[in-house]
Amino acid sequence: MDIDQPLPASADHLIRQIAALAPAGLPASPTVVEQLRVITQQLIDTFKADGKLDHSPMALAMNRTVDLHREAAQMRLKGARVLITGGAGCVGSALIPLLLELGARDIVIVDIAEDAGSGAAPGEPAGAGNTAVFRVDIRDVEGLDAVFSRVRPQVVFHLASIREPGRAEAVVREAIETNVFGTRNVIQACLRHGVEDAIYSSTGKCFAYVTDHVYTGSKKLAEAQWVAAARRSPSTRFRCTRFTHVLENGVVTHDIMSGIASGLVGLHGPDRYFNIQNLRQATHLLVNALALARQTPADGFWSAVDLGWPVNTLELALYNIQRSGQPVALYFLGVPKGYDEAFFRGQFCWDGETPYHPLLNALEAHASFEDSSGTMVGARVQPFSEAALAAELDRLESALSDAMGDVGDVKNALIEAVAGLAGAIFGAADMERLIDVLWWGSAPVCAGANASEARRFKLVIRLLTDAVLAGLAHLHGALPAQSRKKLLDVAQTLAQVDSLSVQAHKLSALLAKQGQLRLMSLPRDMAIQTEAQHS
Repeated sequence: MDIDQPLPASADHLIRQIAALAPAGLPASPTVVEQLRVITQQLIDTFKADGKLDHSPMALAMNRTVDLHREAAQMRLKGARVLITGGAGCVGSALIPLLLELGARDIVIVDIAEDAGSGAAPGEPAGAGNTAVFRVDIRDVEGLDAVFSRVRPQVVFHLASIREPGRAEAVVREAIETNVFGTRNVIQACLRHGVEDAIYSSTGKCFAYVTDHVYTGSKKLAEAQWVAAARRSPSTRFRCTRFTHVLENGVVTHDIMSGIASGLVGLHGPDRYFNIQNLRQATHLLVNALALARQTPADGFWSAVDLGWPVNTLELALYNIQRSGQPVALYFLGVPKGYDEAFFRGQFCWDGETPYHPLLNALEAHASFEDSSGTMVGARVQPFSEAALAAELDRLESALSDAMGDVGDVKNALIEAVAGLAGAIFGAADMERLIDVLWWGSAPVCAGANASEARRFKLVIRLLTDAVLAGLAHLHGALPAQSRKKLLDVAQTLAQVDSLSVQAHKLSALLAKQGQLRLMSLPRDMAIQTEAQHS
């Protein structure tokens, strides 16, 4: 995430020096590394002189919390058998003692981590006391089914995934198989074996309408499947949370500390920011989603209210380098795929009334809600056609099953599936709200010089426009004047983008028709005056 926050001039000069010394990423020689060490120390001194680096940029994040609905959680967990996919990871390891404290009787971990179930035969449990570990991959339908059959869990927390965006780009097939179809396997196992409550840890990145990132796309399809199951299941209560970067489990911090140990820290850039939540917030969100399952909408999800101000990775790196006391060289890698997020302006609500939250998009935020403590914010995943989702998943699975298919083809199939889901969501959305989203993202004042920003986001603009066109085609009567004005603005932008020329022509034609309908609905004298003003 990029935030326009200018650095002091001297810091800006030093940053340009670093970029000039190592333009291609990794420094080429020991001499360059030594020069970078000197400049890095100068940059630390500059930041300190500006009143920074006295405290960790993450200090405030450590004290944030989500209030635990303890009594409701105890009532639900007392004597319960709980299964956690991905339970050997950071969040799962912190969740387990909390579940036991709240009264869970048995905890079963399903994980593929090297140390998960070590010493046990495949599919056989390891562990001690009332915690058992099965080393089973959620992609393994039979193995997963065997564990569910043996354990008969009443509550499931689904945490397993390929969670690092960079890694997901490197193992595209595995990421889709795990995050999308592994999640489908968990859903089916829950339904087959009578699980009462199933809680999924989704990601705040799902607030994006479309994406060309493997991690975000695969998690978005996983979340959609979870929600679809929640809407139709008469037995299992499927509920959802959305996380952002978990402080104690963050890839950014890990990479910085590893770099300090080696004497060389690589950052994506000097102006990169990210939201964080702590482990307490993460585990309390999961438990609260269970505790409040009966009163949460079936397609609802929960996130932490307090995510604070995004943390600058450069400031975080400099703080930790200074704290280490080691001579360290800092340089800029450039932003790799999976982290090069670009935010369509229409993802956010600009009506001046709807509260902003970084994990809720404009379609979701308008109907957000809070828990009784005010430390959690909830919203509903927008309606979509389950048939459309199933069709997209079938096409994606077909691309995956083609052993001879290029990995690029598989990734394209994922991108198309996410776009298909977005189209289904837009097609079911309220027309006035959809027009607002389209206008916020593509009005001439927002589209950039020569519609450069509109070209950048042409896929989502096309999907939004197609949905608006479909709605207008079935509209009886005239559009409200304000909506028509917004769409006239949008039509100006579309006309400047070659790949949106078809949409531009159709929208202009429908707006002309709407103009005639509006004139017909006015008193005769007013219609003549209005027509004269526009002639």
